[in-house]
Amino acid sequence: MNFQTHSVLDAHIHYDNPALMPDLIEILDHSQIGKFNIVCTPHTNRLSLVPDALHLKAHYPERVYVFGGLDISGLFTAPAACGVYFAGYLDKLVQMGCDGVKMIEGKPDMRRMLSIPAFDSPAYAPYWAKMEEMSLPLIFHVNDPEEFWDPVLIPDWAKRQGWFYGDGSYVSNEVQYSEVLNLLHRHPGLKVIFAHFFFLSNQLPRLSDYLDEFPNMHIDLTPGIEMYYAFARNPDVARDFFLKYQDRILFGTDIGAKGLLAGGGIDPVDSQIRVDLVRSFLEKEGEFRVVSGQGFLMEKFAGPFQGINLPASVLEKIYHTNFERLAGEHPSPLNPDAIIQECQRLAAVIPAMGAARPGEQADPSVAEMVSHYFREQKGA
Repeated sequence: MNFQTHSVLDAHIHYDNPALMPDLIEILDHSQIGKFNIVCTPHTNRLSLVPDALHLKAHYPERVYVFGGLDISGLFTAPAACGVYFAGYLDKLVQMGCDGVKMIEGKPDMRRMLSIPAFDSPAYAPYWAKMEEMSLPLIFHVNDPEEFWDPVLIPDWAKRQGWFYGDGSYVSNEVQYSEVLNLLHRHPGLKVIFAHFFFLSNQLPRLSDYLDEFPNMHIDLTPGIEMYYAFARNPDVARDFFLKYQDRILFGTDIGAKGLLAGGGIDPVDSQIRVDLVRSFLEKEGEFRVVSGQGFLMEKFAGPFQGINLPASVLEKIYHTNFERLAGEHPSPLNPDAIIQECQRLAAVIPAMGAARPGEQADPSVAEMVSHYFREQKGA
């Protein structure tokens, strides 16, 4: 598809193995995405994907931002004091060269698997205070589409992923919204970006109230395909929302999510569909379609979608300046000594922690490889 010429920064990309570097860069170059942000999530047999992301950043230091994930081992060793551990880990992330923090801990299946305490509980309090004090930007995945709790409305593809949450064993979405709003009241300086439009694309008046109440709250456009069904139902209302909150919305695609959830690396077809969907929605006027029947988690609805044809000045904010205001115009520099130290620690901790899922093997190999890479670079 043909799009306007803009500097585009993708704020939400997943990357789970250094072997994928050539594929990712080729996809982003083809999609005319310049700078991009790797969001790191916990990994079931490698504990952390931060080493992968920092290794990528070492190869493209002016292009790659990294929002590091928390070391979830603190949830197992001392869950009631996890916030103290996480607060200390923030210093380590910054020392290594991370530009912010990514939390997927609000995704209901992740929260159940890790037995995560309530986000507004005393267990987390030291962490939120430290995040606010350091003014670190946070990309926070809280909840999932509301239909995932409804046995009638949940789509088949979500069931296949194990994302039906209505059996009583998962946290409810409204409980999590309540917890997160409580912590925003306590920490109004927290710079937070709620992924996937905070899963409130179908409730824009409610989302508008939150954005008005919390001036440091932001949202990203990463599909959640349901977001674009909701926008298509009333594109004039959606356009008005985007114009009003043009300083609070960030471009993102979730490129790489398929590899995390289904394996198989980074899919160029899925990646291009994501870019085309989001950019067409922002730039085009009237109906548009994306490739039908392809793309990871995209098969439910091929269109027509509805574009909202935003002005170029608004697109510039969504495409890059809103993110740069929060995380900096340039990525933070790396600290090889701190990276080596953390990779060596992970390589020792991963076998002791084991794999999070039965049948998997704990795998410290990437942490060991990245440690070796940075030691070689220091000696070069």
